[in-house]
Amino acid sequence: MNINIDRAQISHVLEAYLCDTETSKIIPLGNGLINTTYLVSNPDKKFVLQRINHHVFTEPNQVINNADLINEHLHVKQKLGEYHLEPIWQIKNHQGDSMVQYRDNSWRAIQFIPNCFTIEKVESAQQAHEVANAFGAFTCALSDFPAERLDEIITDFHHLAFRLSQLSQAKANDPKGRLANCQHLVTACLSETAFIDEVADIVKKLPVQVTHNDTKINNLLFAKATNKPVAVIDLDTCMPGFVMHDFGDMVRTCCSNLPEDGKNIDELSISIEIFQGLARGYIESFQGKLSTLEQQSLVIGAQLLPFMIGIRFLTDYLDGDNYFHTQYNEHNLSRALNQITMYQRLKDQRETLHDIVMNAHR
Repeated sequence: MNINIDRAQISHVLEAYLCDTETSKIIPLGNGLINTTYLVSNPDKKFVLQRINHHVFTEPNQVINNADLINEHLHVKQKLGEYHLEPIWQIKNHQGDSMVQYRDNSWRAIQFIPNCFTIEKVESAQQAHEVANAFGAFTCALSDFPAERLDEIITDFHHLAFRLSQLSQAKANDPKGRLANCQHLVTACLSETAFIDEVADIVKKLPVQVTHNDTKINNLLFAKATNKPVAVIDLDTCMPGFVMHDFGDMVRTCCSNLPEDGKNIDELSISIEIFQGLARGYIESFQGKLSTLEQQSLVIGAQLLPFMIGIRFLTDYLDGDNYFHTQYNEHNLSRALNQITMYQRLKDQRETLHDIVMNAHR
């Protein structure tokens, strides 16, 4: 055992899964920034062990309960031949529970699927198509699941008006005296009133779906044998939402030629080929079940997600970098400028993007 967790804690958790520390090998797994994740293996079993970050997820039991409900539904759909991916099960402990509590920490065990890998960056339009198709299949399979049964894990997570109010408050308080460094960017965000009103209007009309809300490519498992997606993972932020949020997060994380904190802003561009792959893959996965309004909303979502995360970076910069981890003083400001610029690039190409989306399934 070579991990930075006290022996008493790990022994307590492993005992709940009928394992002991002497015969189990425990190694860190993945590069997630929120939860702490390990791979546990011994002669009898192999599984993923995860400590849930209770600072981000203040109600870990809700996270776990949501995942159980979703996986049970996906399992039924899979047996009916209506879901081609693998549900990722949370393993019950010896008492039949999906969670183990040790003092203030909440742990769970998750099924390990062998012979798989993850990807950090989309490399082609075909790969973008497969990624979007997998996330779309996930939401499509859950389209007849009553979303109201799921807890809202993070309140107002994708609520633009709420994020704008946070920015306005940070601007008014300016607790670190940083407003002068970013006044132009704050003004640019708050002056996008036409887009803000458009978002406020469409969310009143869109149907609520079960959405993943973190649709980065590294939240898919790919099979080594086929290089195709086999499972959607990290269901921690799954909750009621709109399809434009999931599609927008894919565009945000796949279509820019720069990383999220890239500083060469003048060089930032949007890959239309990747966007086409995402649009076709996502819309096809719904097999005609996506309404016209939902399809139209995808272009709004593509703009909304970089706009909203840009606002969040900017707010955190003004507040003193309390939420997002930073590596240098202006890190959050760089991220904000990057994401707001991406929003502007998408806005400039909106007509082209709209045509791609509306003709994606013909």
